[in-house]
Amino acid sequence: MFTEKKYSLKGHLVSGCNCDWGCPCNFEVAPSYGNCEGVYFWHVETGHYDGVSLDGANFGQFALFPEAVHLGNGTGFYVIDERLSPPQRAAVETILQEVPPFGVFHDLTSNFLGFSCVSVELNLDGITSGLKIPGVLDLQLGAMKNPVTGEDELATLSKPTGFTANVTELCSAERFTFEIAGRSYDHSGKYGEFCPFEYSSD
Repeated sequence: MFTEKKYSLKGHLVSGCNCDWGCPCNFEVAPSYGNCEGVYFWHVETGHYDGVSLDGANFGQFALFPEAVHLGNGTGFYVIDERLSPPQRAAVETILQEVPPFGVFHDLTSNFLGFSCVSVELNLDGITSGLKIPGVLDLQLGAMKNPVTGEDELATLSKPTGFTANVTELCSAERFTFEIAGRSYDHSGKYGEFCPFEYSSD
């Protein structure tokens, strides 16, 4: 699985899933409702793969797992910002299949539906970040809410052994709808997250 090519990727990711706020997967516990339905989306602020610049690149993974992710048997497809050049697209396709942590998800996906180049509308603004892919995804993050007062509840998870990130802003997915394999999903009000990330072959 591990690539021999040199790479460095640094930026931010946004994510949403069908779990309750906080997502028990962050704490090595089974998903809130037994299965996992969600999206990871990465924005590379600075990066490269095998000499190809990926500054500003956007790409993501959509996945459905019948149980916890690590048990595999997932269905998924990957999206790449249509503004990327052919060499950048090729580099991202390789990254999503081979480079950790992306390649780990790929290895656990038994029903891979392929790649799609799409129009991406991304607004990075911390825990109020938003992401739209017309006809495919609508994700709007927001703060978790205190159930008694209705006030914002802010929470940051520091996890040095984190898989996709070491620091995670725990959020609510105020809006979260997506389509995969001809079926629509709506997990608005469930879990969302905003994280800085840095992955390197060094």
